Order: sequence, then C-alpha cells, then structure tokens
Amino acid sequence: MNIKLFTIVFLGSLGLIIVSAAIGNILEAKGVLTKEMIGSNGRTAVLIFYFGLFCVMAFSVVPVVIRFFVKMQVKIGNAEFVVIRWLQAHEQSVVYSFWVLIIVGLVIIFSLVKPSDMFK
Repeated sequence: MNIKLFTIVFLGSLGLIIVSAAIGNILEAKGVLTKEMIGSNGRTAVLIFYFGLFCVMAFSVVPVVIRFFVKMQVKIGNAEFVVIRWLQAHEQSVVYSFWVLIIVGLVIIFSLVKPSDMFK
C-alpha cells in the first residue's frame, strides 16, 4: 500500500474541512451567508459535503495508523512478538478488514435511519 498517497489524502481532507469551516464561519459572522439564505437544501448539501470528507479522512487514516503502529513497535524492539510479525505480514488484509467494518457500520446506520430524519 502506498502510505504517502493515503497520508496526502488524509491531510488534504482534514485541511479542506478546517479551511472550509473557517471560511463558512467568517462568511456567517460578516452576514454574507445565513441559514435563511442557503435554506434546508443548502444545509443538507453542507452536511453531505462534510460527512463525505469525514468518510474519506476515516478511510485514509486506517493504513497510515497501522503502518505507524507497526513501525514504532519494531523501532522500540518488539519486532519479535507474534502479533507484530503477523501485522507486518498481513498489513493489507488488516486494512481491508477495518474498511469492511467501517462500511458495515455505515450500512447499519443508513438502514436504521429514515432519509427524511437524516438531516434535520
């Protein structure tokens, strides 16, 4: 797995969340953008935008954290432990497993919530 790519995606989505939230707050504080101006459809679009960025960030941080954890464990001298050796050998499978857990959680959440109640 290309950890540099996942790191760039993570930092990019995190930066985009921070910058867009700051710009939105500045526009709202100056009175340029209000809740009444964007309406309920605009608020829904903003929530979907931020939720999408959060999901991208969550998916991209998984391989970065697993690689960081394994490298630090090896660096402090725990490379001979069975769990660390197994994680080194099966890193990609562990990442895919975490991604599947995230997707299953999203499916459960979206199956239990009515679309009309989602963005109230």
